[in-house]
Formats: sequence, structure tokens, C-alpha cells
Amino acid sequence: MVENIENGTLLGKCAVDGNPIYQGSGMRSKHAVVLNGRWLSGDIILKIYPTAFQAFLDDNKHQEKEKEMLLESLGKYGWQVNPETGKLEKL
Repeated sequence: MVENIENGTLLGKCAVDGNPIYQGSGMRSKHAVVLNGRWLSGDIILKIYPTAFQAFLDDNKHQEKEKEMLLESLGKYGWQVNPETGKLEKL
């Protein structure tokens, strides 16, 4: 948050729970963020953290699977990835 805002100043209303966010109101204001022009309070961020982290892990697994499938298909067409340079080479 900005250092020169006085405690008790209304920053905005949380887009999820609709409660006001006041500067200096603990975790609620300390970790509040603006996403797409809407305020999310620190309380909401902490509540959605486990779900958001699981979604992040699932996305990483999905990307790794796509990478493996792509590398397998490269071998079918006579290409391989050089482990030293990371560049494609014709077999």
C-alpha cells in the first residue's frame, strides 16, 4: 500500500464480500489488491489461496503433459531436442 495514506481512510469495497476496506485494518487492507479495477481484500485473498494454489499446480501438470506429448511427436517426424543446447535437431 501507499505509505502516505492515513489510517482509517476508505480504500474501497471488496468485490467479493462487499465489505469496506479501510487503511490500517490489519490483514484486510495490508494485502488488499486491485484486479481489473476491483478491490480484493486481504481476507478474501487468504480464503481463496488453497484453491488458487491447487489450480496453479494442476496447470503446471497439464503444461508438463503437453510438453511430453510434443516431444514424443517430434520423434515421429525425425526430430529430437539436443539436451545441451535445447535446440531441435534433425535425426
